[in-house]
Amino acid sequence: MREATGATLGARPAGDDAEALFTRHFVAQASRPLGLLDVPVGSLHPGHRCLLATDGMVSTTLEAYNLEPIAARPVSQADVRVRAAEAHWLGVASAATAFRRRVALRGAVSDALYVVAESLLVPSRLPAGFGGAIDRFASGLGAALLASGIESRRELLWFGAGPIPDWYPMPDGRHVLQRAYRVVHGGEPVALITESFL
Repeated sequence: MREATGATLGARPAGDDAEALFTRHFVAQASRPLGLLDVPVGSLHPGHRCLLATDGMVSTTLEAYNLEPIAARPVSQADVRVRAAEAHWLGVASAATAFRRRVALRGAVSDALYVVAESLLVPSRLPAGFGGAIDRFASGLGAALLASGIESRRELLWFGAGPIPDWYPMPDGRHVLQRAYRVVHGGEPVALITESFL
């Protein structure tokens, strides 16, 4: 086994290599919604890169980075008809019904707004009573999935920069980092989640 040198230890891919290294984790980057802008990942803060690429719980990552508990505060939740693009990623018929939950992830101490997220859930593919269980976990959907004991995996779809969703208006109209992923259980998508990082 060859000993690593200081020159190779600190080496980082540059330019297009860095972009390719990062985007290979997103299976549908080429299919991202129109209006999402390219993000030069090499210029992002490492914390933002970690948030975009994590396939674990965002609230846990935020708690570790900010050293405060994270609370998922519901903005709205209701049964809705899914649009065609959403139906595709959920693997359901167009105009099927899903449970939509919109939340703001805030610091439980600072009240700082870190993320706004929208989840579309397919209740028939989740354990009975799962929808009601979400509200029992302050940090949100990920904690509820973990506590339910169902085996699931996250599939990162795409990321980019775009305006904050119109259901959570911000006064300055700035662009934010966004990503989408789906949660797969039993070989079927059970949730499509879009997150905007502030």
